[in-house]
Amino acid sequence: MNLNQELRLRTRHLVPADVLRAMGYSLPEASAVAHYQAIGESPYLGLEREYRDERFGERGFLEALCRCAGLGEAESLSAIEAVAERLAEDRSAFRHWLFADTDYVRRTNPTTPIFAMAFTEYFRRLPFPIGFWRLPWEERLATACQKAREHLQESGGKLVTWGEIKRYHYCFAEKRSIIISPAGEVIGEQEDFDPPRATFGLDGDDRDLGDLFNTGQN
Repeated sequence: MNLNQELRLRTRHLVPADVLRAMGYSLPEASAVAHYQAIGESPYLGLEREYRDERFGERGFLEALCRCAGLGEAESLSAIEAVAERLAEDRSAFRHWLFADTDYVRRTNPTTPIFAMAFTEYFRRLPFPIGFWRLPWEERLATACQKAREHLQESGGKLVTWGEIKRYHYCFAEKRSIIISPAGEVIGEQEDFDPPRATFGLDGDDRDLGDLFNTGQN
């Protein structure tokens, strides 16, 4: 049984506010209750979430919860350290993501406001969880295809600012992608795939943007 399972087992019958009072909170605020609940839902026990209040940071909060749950200090600290190391490794790994490709070309759309492009950039960049890279290749690829199908259905096949979705790219390594059709089928692979990201320029111009937002195949 891992630390997450142990904590759930020991606190499942308790009211969050009662647990927090036992941890030293006289009047638990909503933020503390939310963080406590998030720990039970997180594979990293809340360490991936920035949290700070008058009593604890994210790690101190977790350590106090373990003490409150009656877990041995040496055992719980060792388990927390293992989770923290796994989190650091996942954060340093390449972040896998799905790109909705519309063949958008900046040069042929010069009137599109820069702020609109920057604001809607996230519509076409769909990240996977940071630990996604650990899954077997077949599972990752199947998940990427499913995500493409779901995104196409949710978006109606068209993105604000960017236009009609032509294909998806499952970006699994630096500048490498698997090409997925709008129907969610694998149709190829591409190297040197690195679509520019729309950002706000220093003075509101497009100095942080490439001349072209040509995200199609070479």
